[in-house]
Amino acid sequence: MHPDFIHLGPLDIRTYGVLVAVGFMVGLWVAGRRAPSEGFKPEQITDLGVWLIVSGMLGGKLFHIIFFWNDFIAGWREAGLRSLREGFVFYGGFILAAITAVAYARVKRLPLMRLLDVFAPSVALGHAFGRLGCFCNGCCYGKTCAPGFALGVRFPAIRDAAGRLIGSIPFIDQFQRGWVNITATASLPVYPTQLYEVFGNLAIFAALTAIYRHKRFDGQIWWLYVLGYGTLRFFVEFFRGDYTTYYFGLFTIAQLIAAVMILAALAGLQLCKSLS
Repeated sequence: MHPDFIHLGPLDIRTYGVLVAVGFMVGLWVAGRRAPSEGFKPEQITDLGVWLIVSGMLGGKLFHIIFFWNDFIAGWREAGLRSLREGFVFYGGFILAAITAVAYARVKRLPLMRLLDVFAPSVALGHAFGRLGCFCNGCCYGKTCAPGFALGVRFPAIRDAAGRLIGSIPFIDQFQRGWVNITATASLPVYPTQLYEVFGNLAIFAALTAIYRHKRFDGQIWWLYVLGYGTLRFFVEFFRGDYTTYYFGLFTIAQLIAAVMILAALAGLQLCKSLS
């Protein structure tokens, strides 16, 4: 865990923000390289990319405020505007960015599904960097696992100069639940769900890149991404430990959204194939 990337006087730059920025830049670079093969100019990808960055961050923050209101208020009371640097929900960013792409394609009269195909592998690649940022930040952590589980990770107890407990997020959660005491130096081992998504997204990126060479119809790559990530997220959520609300006694809100993504992807694949 390494939440702070660098300190510059009173300014501290968070590792999470750095990795998210790197993910955006690498993703746009990859999409820009692929653009000419689909009939797009690289500057069209860059232009849309700027709007996607803004809408993605805005959507991620709005979803965090809506679905994690108590966490947002607690962070605001503690850190004020500085709390806005953290707390982003991928689904919110994904949905608002997708809406932005649809609007951009309509305004610029560009083929929507072909445009989404260009961006699909980049979304998976950029998301991998973002989840690595989550791991460094200590958020989006997993449930406790057996001490002997080889992949289990322990997040440290972080204290300020006065000795007050200020992190990590998993440690504070376990302390509040009474699972660890105040003198402990690290949390109980938890599943590395952030890393599950890092490697899962990289696998999706690699698969989509390979399939792209044999693309059969516009929209195929995009809907395969939606299907792949929806499936990945649905199963990883069973190991997440940062939820307090479950639907039907078992599923998180993220799993319900993932299930909708899977169904939408299957329908989208069939529709795009029939229209090709």
